[in-house]
Amino acid sequence: MLESSRAIKKIIKIDQMLAREYGHKRYTGGTDPLTELIRTVLSQNTSDMNRDRAFAALKKTFPRWEDIAEASTRKIALTIKVAGLAKIRGIRIIKLLKKIHDINGEYNLDNLRDWPDENVRQFLLDLKGVGPKTAACVMAFSLGRNVMPVDTHVYRVFQRLGILPAKISIKAAHDYFVGLNDSLSLYQLHLNLIAHGRNVCHARKPACFDCAIGRYCDYYKKEMTARSKTKP
Repeated sequence: MLESSRAIKKIIKIDQMLAREYGHKRYTGGTDPLTELIRTVLSQNTSDMNRDRAFAALKKTFPRWEDIAEASTRKIALTIKVAGLAKIRGIRIIKLLKKIHDINGEYNLDNLRDWPDENVRQFLLDLKGVGPKTAACVMAFSLGRNVMPVDTHVYRVFQRLGILPAKISIKAAHDYFVGLNDSLSLYQLHLNLIAHGRNVCHARKPACFDCAIGRYCDYYKKEMTARSKTKP
């Protein structure tokens, strides 16, 4: 891993270049924390479209959180089946809602708005079934905290750039980004890294020649070196 000062300078430059390529992003508010939590549970290992369809069906069938918590797993699973892994997700959602009600006395997480980042993160991680990415999504998209949800695109792009080590765990990657929250908008960087991962830095056959940040990418440099050696 690069020394922290060098890494931060590199990341800031990458953030600026990605913003020019995909647009500047500013957090302007989001859903309430409980809604974001359940949406994120539905988003795991599925597309945004299927997540949104599943959540819309869930709230249409069960308008109140207590309706979901008191429903059978079978009914919840049938309602959210478009997201896949419906039974597992259904069990997880019901258990989360019941646990939150046990802790707060209501189906509500608005009390997190006034808590420090580390307290919010730890509270969410203590909920069974909530990992670092889910916690970060709630913090970033509902509470407006300057944290980085590390999804597959963020993970892949930053490894290829040479900023994250190849074998670093997802948890360690989340911890790494915590150290950057005083230097730049992680909200903007997150969204633009996703756009870059989808449009250019594909998991297979990345479009390196179309990359706006290729000059900072270790993977790009290795590819160019390898190609130059194969030329006649």
